[in-house]
Amino acid sequence: MRLITGPAGSGKTASVLEQFTTALKAADPDARLLVPTATLAQHLQNQVARAGLVFRRNRIQTLSSFIDPWAGSQPQVPEPVLYLLVEQAVARVNRPEFRRVASLPGFCAAVTRTVAEFSSAGCDSARLAAHLPDAPLSAAFLAVYREVERLLERRGLALRGQRLERAAARIRSEGLGGIRTIWLDGFHVLPDPELAVIEALGQHAEVTLTLGDTETNDGVRARLWAMGFEEERAPGMPSQPELRLVRAPGIEREADEIARRILQQVGAGRSFREIGIIVRAAETYVPVLRATLERFGIPAHFYFDSELERHPAVRFLTGAVDAMLGGWDHAATLAVLRLAPRFVDSPSMDRFDFQLREQLPDNGLGGLKALAGERESGLAHVIDALAALEEWRSFEMHPADWASRFGTLRNLYRFARPAAETDHGSVLLARSQSEALARFDEAVKEASLALEPTRTFGIVEFWRAVKSAVRLKPLRLEDGRRNAVHVLSAPEARQWVLPVVFVCGLVEKQFPQFHPQDPFFPDSARASLEAAGIRVRTADEFDREERALFEAAISRGTAEVTLSYPELDARGERNLPSAYLANLDLAEEAARPVQPQPRSGSSRPPAPAIRMPALLRVLEEKTERISASGLEAYLQCPFQYFGARVLRLKGRPLRPEDRLDFRTQGELVHEVLARWCAEPQEIGPLFERVFAESCEKFRIPNGYHTERLRQAMRQDLERFAADSTWPRAKFQSRAEQKFEVALNDRLQIVGRIDRIDTDAGNRSYVIDYKYSAAQRVKDKLKSGDSFQAPLYILAAEKAFGVRPAGMFYVSIKGKVDYLGWSTEPFLDAEAIPENWVPSAVERASQLVDEIRGGRIAPEPANREQCRLCDSRDVCRVEVRRPAEAAGQS
Repeated sequence: MRLITGPAGSGKTASVLEQFTTALKAADPDARLLVPTATLAQHLQNQVARAGLVFRRNRIQTLSSFIDPWAGSQPQVPEPVLYLLVEQAVARVNRPEFRRVASLPGFCAAVTRTVAEFSSAGCDSARLAAHLPDAPLSAAFLAVYREVERLLERRGLALRGQRLERAAARIRSEGLGGIRTIWLDGFHVLPDPELAVIEALGQHAEVTLTLGDTETNDGVRARLWAMGFEEERAPGMPSQPELRLVRAPGIEREADEIARRILQQVGAGRSFREIGIIVRAAETYVPVLRATLERFGIPAHFYFDSELERHPAVRFLTGAVDAMLGGWDHAATLAVLRLAPRFVDSPSMDRFDFQLREQLPDNGLGGLKALAGERESGLAHVIDALAALEEWRSFEMHPADWASRFGTLRNLYRFARPAAETDHGSVLLARSQSEALARFDEAVKEASLALEPTRTFGIVEFWRAVKSAVRLKPLRLEDGRRNAVHVLSAPEARQWVLPVVFVCGLVEKQFPQFHPQDPFFPDSARASLEAAGIRVRTADEFDREERALFEAAISRGTAEVTLSYPELDARGERNLPSAYLANLDLAEEAARPVQPQPRSGSSRPPAPAIRMPALLRVLEEKTERISASGLEAYLQCPFQYFGARVLRLKGRPLRPEDRLDFRTQGELVHEVLARWCAEPQEIGPLFERVFAESCEKFRIPNGYHTERLRQAMRQDLERFAADSTWPRAKFQSRAEQKFEVALNDRLQIVGRIDRIDTDAGNRSYVIDYKYSAAQRVKDKLKSGDSFQAPLYILAAEKAFGVRPAGMFYVSIKGKVDYLGWSTEPFLDAEAIPENWVPSAVERASQLVDEIRGGRIAPEPANREQCRLCDSRDVCRVEVRRPAEAAGQS
């Protein structure tokens, strides 16, 4: 038996593959190559297959799958099942030390990790009890561990360590069934059960094992020598790639720099598949890298599990059951329906969505069915399918029966018909739906395994177990592209060798990651266990493994390795570079600002505009009548005007708690003032009636927020009614006066004046109420782009035959303030500018000509108002600005 050792990158795996392929070429049916993970097995299978060899997949497999024939009838407990059993065990033993945290998922996850670790180290509860160290929580943990083993035994399941030990015993006594040559590669930690299997294999076959220098400590080496292994050094020396260190301002710029250098490598003739990116902090870097590489058009294969519970198909199924258990709340049920594949981009679904949101809050499928009606027959069919779940509430069944029942749940999710032409992303998404549903079915079966098989359960208890299993279930999709950049985790990358490698995120607490001491068995307790022959790792050993991961990462590239880190974190605080960089004498390079080239090939796309004559005629028809507010909307942003005034796109209805927004408050106040002006009365009770009508009309819920705004509006209106600043007795008032005035033979201005006050001499003032802060009204007064005042003065003269003397904006919110213009001194008004009305008419005509000319570019005059625009999600103005700036630098 041979033990091949050497540093990372010294050719251990290459030597094993050479020997293994030689055996394959010699048609040796009894040769096996065993590795620790399924991903590594697939990678090596592909590598050998690309060399032109044909072989059965079980010739290269994981150690766990290899020992299945010898491990006994008890299958290995899946991770979600173990977690659920730990939850049950914690609740049953009810130790006072754990009582305050027993219901927290993080606590049970920590117990699950420690149980798995001790089992993998060959330490069951009996052995732990015999050598239990003196630690505050050790006895409580032992009680939970015993209960977990009891629950596993009742369900016919076993931990990984138990299966390895049983397999080792059977292999020693029964042999390997003719298998004569075995290579083991890629193992970095060899606990006692795995060493027992290796020893048993060595009694019946010629075994070759590879270990890195950092994994081959004196204890492991002595155990292997005692088995009869002869150590030899790997045949090669670690490659010496060119090392570079890049400093970027932030994580986004770091990802941009990696993308730029990848494209530079590809431009020099290298293939994407020859490039890898190694990530240690996956939760931080994978989303950013995924978005950046997509933006730069770089194909990438991400070797990371995603969260099953976040897949749309699983969210649909889990959301459907949650909605049923919640009484079919309309908001929750709408979220489910929006995930149905056939209605993701459906206009009918959009109509239904808006109608339903306007009627929130509500519940029950009857209301949904009535809202869908006959026009939306597809939606009605989906709602009927959901209604079939209602009877599940009354069921009490055994876990196996519930699993069978939940096996039909996937029938609710009807796959969308694929388009005739699809890109890789669409294909991968379609493939992911089937894979996600299969994993969901597995999670249901695992939940049934975790529950007491002889008991009956209601759906609430069974569903709680299913959701926990789904939350813990990973989802990994196979990406069949060959020419793609490999994005790898640091542990995964240890078995890869690529010409060009990037190692990102080299800051403290990311690479290296911080490993705290175990809460149940701190390092002092683990040292006691180590002295008793139970090999469990301490925090220092985890730190040494972290160092080994880094050394392996920087040796994965044969030609070039680029290390990078961001100077600042997401909060703008300075990061501490990784301590591992201190031992590397590298000159830092700064990341360069970069933007992806437009896919069209043009450096700067033309501004969007409407040019077709038929569409221009439509624009002319739609602008024969225009309001002053429409002109001001166009001045703010042509694209906003196009979406709201030409296409008349509706914004999504607000949630019930948000319906009493600024616009609704303004409309409510205007309605009260219109009624009060037409029929003078006490304004407080009038407001209460109008407010109640509005709450019923818009389905505004009661609550603190609603009550606070109600009181504020009433106080503002009562303050206005009592204010004596405006000499009301001198004027006769007309409220809510609609008008339509021709500016020329091709354009009419339309609108509605809040109030016109006329004195005995036919001199009139136009009044416009503003339910906003006085400062905003003052800003409007100073703005040179306001059309409302001059055009309303023109309308008052032409439409109502009065002699305008000025116009006032009346700010009501917080305090009463009159701000405006007058032909004579009055209430500190400003003088009406010379040629004010003719200039406004001329400017309005020019703007209408621009609209009719097809100008719809997203060019906001005030970007602060973009956050209030309903079209902001389809407007590219925020993308175009940095691109233009980069092009000018």
